[in-house]
Amino acid sequence: MQDYLRQSRLGTAMDSLGFHAITFILSNFWFILLWGFRFPSLLAGAALYGMIVILRKKVRDDHVTRKEAQLRAAIGGELALERLLLTTPEKANFEIAMLLSMLENITLIQAGKKGVLCARKGKKWLVSFLQSPQDSGVSPADVLTLQREIMQLNADRGLLCVCGKVSAEAARQAERKPQVSFLEREALIGMLGSANPATDSQLVALGRRRKKAAPRHWLRLVLSPYRAKRFACYGALLLGMYLITHLFYYAIPGLVCVFLAAACRCVKQRKTVFQDAEERAV
Repeated sequence: MQDYLRQSRLGTAMDSLGFHAITFILSNFWFILLWGFRFPSLLAGAALYGMIVILRKKVRDDHVTRKEAQLRAAIGGELALERLLLTTPEKANFEIAMLLSMLENITLIQAGKKGVLCARKGKKWLVSFLQSPQDSGVSPADVLTLQREIMQLNADRGLLCVCGKVSAEAARQAERKPQVSFLEREALIGMLGSANPATDSQLVALGRRRKKAAPRHWLRLVLSPYRAKRFACYGALLLGMYLITHLFYYAIPGLVCVFLAAACRCVKQRKTVFQDAEERAV
């Protein structure tokens, strides 16, 4: 979900201020070049500036509407894909097959644990969803498992819906009979998002995932005992640079690092096993 993070408020405000300033200056400068520095030139420049601002607002509103629909579909597709990874195989296969039946001219025949048997243009397809994370990828064994099921059900082809990357070995195995086609992550997200766009409640719940940690948490993280050696090393290096160069701005951060190293040693923190593992990972 890191791809949908918004720009900061300060960055947005600075961009808007820069646009208005440049547009206002250029609008007035254009009419001053044509008519000279007169009151009608300034009035015409202000009118041109207002027209550009209104046009920009209209274009931005249309763009925001389209962008919101696209983001809702993308976020809803990813949330639906996460849910399918945690549900039962039978339910996941059936939901994927139902969505495909809405988009393509296919008929559902039989639902099973390994997939859903469908009919399309006189041929039988076995639609299956591989419940594996994105980082695991698709192996030839996964394709071979589906091919065995295709043979048992006397189907013609198979469609394997995957979240991870298809390896070259898996692609070569899929070309063997019975052949298997792939529906990859991007197409899955687009298909799921078109049917399940993110609702307002889902977006609110997604925002809570990114809720900022309390200052108490950051203080405990900074004064972790595992950071004492690091702070002491930084402080020694900075104070060494101060002794060599006699530049005062090396001494202040060096003393701060030494103070933090001492604080990490002095502050006693009671941790659970999970907090200890989290601090070691940071």
